[in-house]
Amino acid sequence: MNKMANNPGRLVCLCNHVTAQEIVNVLKAGAFTVYDVQQFTSAGTGCSRCVREIEAIVQHYHSTAKKDPQLRINFESES
Repeated sequence: MNKMANNPGRLVCLCNHVTAQEIVNVLKAGAFTVYDVQQFTSAGTGCSRCVREIEAIVQHYHSTAKKDPQLRINFESES
């Protein structure tokens, strides 16, 4: 059973206070890789202990969710 289904509000990244649901929300918005998740949420950029859990969430999401292949997050800030 998926850990996400049990508790979507659980903290995945303790250093940056990022929940599993926040990671899924970023994936739904178009993030595709762990690096994308890190760029958008900062999860996994502190001590890096949670990177494997982030990888598991990303892999599970991509193996189960329907997604739009044209959707991508624009990480460039508009000034």
